[in-house]
Amino acid sequence: MGQAVGTRAGVRAQGRGERTKTALCDAALDLFAAKGVERTSVDEITAAAAVAKGTFYVHFQRKQDVLLERGAQLVVELQSARSGGAAAPTSALRSLAADFAALNEAGPRPVMGRMVREIVGNREDWLRVLADRPTLSAVIQPIIEAGQAAGRIRADQSPQRLAQALTILWLDNVIGWAERGTARPLGVDLARATDLFCGGALAGTAVVA
Repeated sequence: MGQAVGTRAGVRAQGRGERTKTALCDAALDLFAAKGVERTSVDEITAAAAVAKGTFYVHFQRKQDVLLERGAQLVVELQSARSGGAAAPTSALRSLAADFAALNEAGPRPVMGRMVREIVGNREDWLRVLADRPTLSAVIQPIIEAGQAAGRIRADQSPQRLAQALTILWLDNVIGWAERGTARPLGVDLARATDLFCGGALAGTAVVA
């Protein structure tokens, strides 16, 4: 009986903690969009989320970690949206690229661009925030592996390396889309980048049938 009560209390506390973390993320991202990361203080974030300043540091070590947390959430959403069907590698990668573009386009461009720069430039912090959640390359890799098993992708390079190469290509395109501010949708750029990758145009990095 006592153990069951303790378990329920722990679940409720965990739920409250997740709600608080979500409130902090939402408040911070809104402020980042309005003021920029550098001009936003932790005091402003906690005031907007209606929590004590110390609560912020229960969930994050620094305000930039909010961007990394959003990146981790985005990858989880991408993984959840991925179909487990037996589509050809090119079709599967194009579909994943379209989903990835849509998730990025749903956020403010400057914030999404800064998020990706934090991911690329602070790998140690990125892995810390990720914890046991997947990286983008880990979501891509099963498609590469399936394509290699079916003889549709060249097998002379590791699927991990190929997935990392496509990840870098996609992230570079997100940064370019965010910082150039062009009217062209991100999905167009990611589709083009994916086609180049699949066609082996990146110095022979990958050849996908």
